[in-house]
Amino acid sequence: MSERLVGIGTDLVEVARIREAMRHPRFARRIFTERERELIGADPLRAAGRWAAKEAVAKALRLAGSLSWQEVEVLNAPDGAPVVGLPERLSDVRVMLSISHERGYALAMAVATSLESA
Repeated sequence: MSERLVGIGTDLVEVARIREAMRHPRFARRIFTERERELIGADPLRAAGRWAAKEAVAKALRLAGSLSWQEVEVLNAPDGAPVVGLPERLSDVRVMLSISHERGYALAMAVATSLESA
């Protein structure tokens, strides 16, 4: 078995935009899973990073617009690194993710690969 590249995605979001959206309680419930909301709390920087991550993952999978926000879950590994949970229909896909914050912006980059028979 080998891995083939599915795609690469990136997203940049202004933290102030997410901070404003978080003033509306429906926003977090619509975009983030319950476990993500527990990790984010009321921190717009964390929310912006996860927003950017979800966008980057959808772009890497070439499924932007056909995945719901709740179908991509961005949590943390024990070492703090971001990990991506995907729906069962994408069980053959692996996504590597990086999230970064700088001043008023959050950036995420995702690389998606899939197993293929040799």
